[in-house]
Amino acid sequence: MATVSLDRFRAVLTAEVRKTLSTRVWWLLFLPVLLLALAQSLLGSILQLLVPQATDTSSILMLAGLASALTMTAIVGGAFGTLLGTGDFRHRTVTLAYLTGSRGQVLAAKALIAAVVAGLYALFLVVIGPLLGGAALGGQQLPDLGQLAGLGAIGILVCALWGVLGVAVGTLVTNQAGAIALTVGYLLIGENLIAGALRAGDGSSLGDPSVFARLTPFLPGNAGDLAIWEPVVSSAGLGAQSQFVLEFLAGVSAPPPGWVGLLVLAVWTAAGIALAAVVGARRDIT
Repeated sequence: MATVSLDRFRAVLTAEVRKTLSTRVWWLLFLPVLLLALAQSLLGSILQLLVPQATDTSSILMLAGLASALTMTAIVGGAFGTLLGTGDFRHRTVTLAYLTGSRGQVLAAKALIAAVVAGLYALFLVVIGPLLGGAALGGQQLPDLGQLAGLGAIGILVCALWGVLGVAVGTLVTNQAGAIALTVGYLLIGENLIAGALRAGDGSSLGDPSVFARLTPFLPGNAGDLAIWEPVVSSAGLGAQSQFVLEFLAGVSAPPPGWVGLLVLAVWTAAGIALAAVVGARRDIT
């Protein structure tokens, strides 16, 4: 039975890969990632607003630009996952998809493809960003290979998780326009409003952050941003300024370690996929 189930999943995965490659959406989304790579030098300058002693050619500015671009690439990954999750509903091929394999297998195949493609967006950015946006256009020094590799690995994982979370949203909200608006709108606007509400009246300057403000690192978007920004701020050697800068860049209060943010995003992703599996199994597609 296990062999039959595995063969069935391979058939489902092959079908989903072919459907994905037959459309232009997956590679068209490389264009905004390319623009982010070109803008890395400008994106890195945000650190100079917080740390005036950082020079125009400092390697930390390139790391900051890469981190900023990765946080936005995660949105692109989430959008792709949402498109993938809603594709069969939009084109009315969902019945045919479920004839290939079980609903759970179709969801798992879409999640796997979304993770790979979203991760590729981040890898593309990590590879060409320092060359195009930093060294070529900005004249900035290249960071250590270990720093780039560490930040790149975290960014790839965050983007991959958002690709999977996008599939979950697309499975729950089958209207493609609505699902994309929900995913992108939440990351660009919605979560900022929620975080702002949680931090409203926060008296952190007078003492410890409020209980509500301490919840901000556990929102999915903030969790991913925290995981990406934490190694950059740590590498900057800011001393007492580190927590303030990290709070500003990630939009959180009382940030935990970066690995906690990564774990929080993984939990949100697992919960989203689990909910999508339950709802998808009960949905009438006739």
